[in-house]
Amino acid sequence: MVKLLIIADDFTGALDTGIQFKKCGISTQVFTKTKLENSEIKTDTEVLVIDSETRPLSKEEAYLQVRKITSWALSMGVEIIFKKTDSALRGNIGAELKAVSDAAGEASVFFLPGYPDIHRITKNGTHYIDGELLENSVFGKDPFEPVKRSYIPDIIHDQSDISAVNILVGEELPETGKNIAEIIVCDTVSTEDIDKRLDEMAEKKCLKLMAGCAGLADRLVEKLEFNRKEKMRFRKTDSMYVACGSMNKITENQLDYAEKNGGFARVHLSMEQKLMPEYYTTAQGKSFMNEIVELCRMKKKVIVDTFDLDDSKEQFMREHEIRPKSVRFRISDSHGCIVNEIVRHNVDVTILMTGGDTLMGYMKQIGCTQIEPLCEIEQGVVVSSIECGGRFVQVISKSGGFGTEDIMCRIAEKVINKES
Repeated sequence: MVKLLIIADDFTGALDTGIQFKKCGISTQVFTKTKLENSEIKTDTEVLVIDSETRPLSKEEAYLQVRKITSWALSMGVEIIFKKTDSALRGNIGAELKAVSDAAGEASVFFLPGYPDIHRITKNGTHYIDGELLENSVFGKDPFEPVKRSYIPDIIHDQSDISAVNILVGEELPETGKNIAEIIVCDTVSTEDIDKRLDEMAEKKCLKLMAGCAGLADRLVEKLEFNRKEKMRFRKTDSMYVACGSMNKITENQLDYAEKNGGFARVHLSMEQKLMPEYYTTAQGKSFMNEIVELCRMKKKVIVDTFDLDDSKEQFMREHEIRPKSVRFRISDSHGCIVNEIVRHNVDVTILMTGGDTLMGYMKQIGCTQIEPLCEIEQGVVVSSIECGGRFVQVISKSGGFGTEDIMCRIAEKVINKES
């Protein structure tokens, strides 16, 4: 029986939160569709993760989607709703938290936004990334969802009219209940702060509606009772292919390091190759995909990225009447075409995808709506299995803003079979 529902706004968020439970042997299912049939949910599933894909939507669309999912879960008797938020607070944070509150009858939602283990903390209601104000970090310059504020109640109020109050470390939680619609933003400077707050919530029997990132999920595992089974592991493959759809500067630095220091072969997609998915139906596109397949067979480590190498992008978009909002989806669809071709040729490869849109692009290509997380190979980096035409494809998902400079090299060291 499902005890906990996690609603994520993108695919990597769904996986890096769901894996906190799956890696502890807790039966967990992750879906990329929002309308589920009862028959799709296994009888032993205790944690259900739904990717609402609401991050790129308008705040009005995101509100309706999250409210609908929350209402469905509550009607099914799910006791705990966890609204997964980005650790850098990108997306429709305020609208989605209000949706959870409204669906539950105007109830309070406890929001613990920090992830101290990766130096993302909340102090006096203000969010910091590596000691820097959120708005001044790389996430303030995000090409799709730049975060222009650091004070969390202000971020919430930009997107909704729900009350937001800040609770300091050590300060007692206020009384809550139905008809008290507010977001209670809890400072999280250390992992111990999260543990203490969860213990207080459990004591006050208010572990019902909460929000936060994978850092909160990691601690919640220890606070709830679950049945636990044998843990799953990843398998080693002959090679690793990196499909980089992220445009985050952190990821760009990671790829530069992997190319210079890790022996990775690297291919930059042209404007046509990354922004025109229909290119891959042409003779030229098919020839290019065959070149990538052969490169994967010859090299153990391959990167294909979509970073802009010049200033021709805007002109190309004008000439082909491409709307800016569609860029992320065109990039993910293009990556999906290439990955699908690699898999079709039975290359023994682990596919690492950066950015939730990238993995979604591939799953759309193969018509898959469910993925099985296996384990966490690095913090925030999840290994999963996807079934495609009777074959199981091993994929690794990584958020664009996660990881140290050498992370690609460390992952390759773990996943590539040295005897091949």
